[in-house]
Order: sequence, then structure tokens, then C-alpha cells
Amino acid sequence: MSNAFSELIERATAGEGLNREEIHTLLVDGDGQDFTLIEAASVVRRNEFRNMIAIHTEDEALADALGTRSIAVDSYDVLDISRDIDSEELAATIERIAESSAIGVTVLLPENAVPMMLMRVLSILRLAAPAKVIHLPEGYEQSLRSLTSLAMHVVSAITITDDIEQWPMVNEVLKALRHGGIVISGTGGRDALAGYLRYLSDLGVDLMGHRDARGSACGSVDGGGCGCGSGGCGSHEEPAPSAGGCGCGSGGCGSSAEAPAEAHGHSHGGGGCCGGHDEPKEEKGGCCGGHDEPEPVVEEASAGGCGCGAGGCGSK
Repeated sequence: MSNAFSELIERATAGEGLNREEIHTLLVDGDGQDFTLIEAASVVRRNEFRNMIAIHTEDEALADALGTRSIAVDSYDVLDISRDIDSEELAATIERIAESSAIGVTVLLPENAVPMMLMRVLSILRLAAPAKVIHLPEGYEQSLRSLTSLAMHVVSAITITDDIEQWPMVNEVLKALRHGGIVISGTGGRDALAGYLRYLSDLGVDLMGHRDARGSACGSVDGGGCGCGSGGCGSHEEPAPSAGGCGCGSGGCGSSAEAPAEAHGHSHGGGGCCGGHDEPKEEKGGCCGGHDEPEPVVEEASAGGCGCGAGGCGSK
């Protein structure tokens, strides 16, 4: 990691975030440094929240099944990058949120931006506001796609949908948390994934039928093989960015490519997004580490915005 990013980590650990100029520079001039930026953000997140993540859900029965309590997010600030927003406005908004008295921020993501560009914004937000709970609402999986599991090492709270039609996606998220050594805060060591599958079974969801319908190919509930199509598990590709905005063109915010209370332990252990996890990984879910479902085919981001229009999220 470069000296510049090491210095950012030291400052964030000391409680000093980024100023507006630094935020803007990272948004527009960070080409080729995305993974270093994500690694720095993951170190800061781990220093503040250890290996914990908080859960929000509208269904208390679901929270009970996961073994935790739903957090309240109504008082959080909101960072909306699902709309057209240029780099100057985005930098100013992140700075304002970092200085706000709210304990958390909910980030609204666009559906059609390049996931790596969204990871850049989330990482910058983490460095600017190291102690804030960064919360992703429903739908983040469709936005972040194959980078969802990586995002769990930067954010500190997620919404778990109670829509049982979306259960395969929730299943994948819970498996990604387990494999990444991330623990849902408040569970006291209970197996959230097992609790979720019992919850689905009690609701009459045909888990066995879902597995049998797909055979042993990549995507069965209990793992299975790697029959995901040509190239095998892991051959999924991200769409190439088009011109404009957050992952959509040159100059954009990435023109290259316990949570509150109990989880907020201020444990200053190291470890970024690729190491230092407190819990051993479980080797389940096929040859690619549990990615049971093939990636959806996603259209390229439209020109401008965070996938939303001209001049978006990070254009100079």
C-alpha cells in the first residue's frame, strides 16, 4: 500500500477524516488505485467495527431467525448516488455527511453503474467518515453484483429483505458473510444462515425443490458443482464502462473501472478485505467459494451519472 494511503489510514484511525479537496481528488483522479483504496477503507472499517455487521429488516420474525435485532435507520443521513450528481457536489455532500451528528448514512445506489465505481464511492465515504455506520438498503446486490461480498468489508450495515421471492439472493449474501469471516452483530455466535433456512422452511419455501431443479450445477442450496457455463465458476465479467459519470466515463468518480452500540468495539486490530478475519472460513458452495448463482446478464451503464444521465457522480 502506498505511503499516501497508509497516511489516510493513520488519520482515519485517529478520527480525522478527509476534507472536500481530498475527497474530490480521490473521486476524479483515482484511476488504477481502486483496489488499494478499497483495502485502505476495509482496514479503517475493521478498526472501527471489527468483523461485525448490523442488520436492518422490516420483519422482526426474520430478525429473530437470524438471531439478532433489527437496527433503526430512520435517523441516518442519506447519500443518494442513484441520481445525476457531479464530482463537486458529491465531494461536498460526503464532507457534510462526515461532519453530521447522525451516527449513520444510508447510501442509495443506482442499478446500472459499474460496480467498481460504486466501490470507489463507498471506500471514499468510509475514509471520510471512519466512525459512521454505512448502511446499504434493499437492492444493493443488483447494483454491486459480483462485488457484493467485497462491499461487506467496507460498509457496516445492510438491509435483509423479507421478500421470500428474493431468498436465493439473501442466501448468497449470508454465505458471503460467513466465508468472509464477518459476523452479524447480536447473534451471539448463532448460525444466521442456518436460522434463515429454517425460517424459509417454516414459511413453506421448497428449498429441496429449488436445489433439485438446478441439480448439482453452480447454485444449489448446499453448494454443488461448477456447472455455470463456459469458463466455469468465476468467469463472470463486469460490463465495460461507457462515457460519463460514476464508472461511466473519464473523470467520473472512478472513470477506470457492531455497527451501532454493540458492534462499535473500536478494536484496533489490523486486517483488510482480504485478511485478518476473526473466524475461519467455511469451505462450502462449490469451487468458487459459494457463488451459487450465475451472475445476471447486465447491460452496460448508460452515459452519464451513476448510470443515470449526463454529468453524473464524479464527472469533472
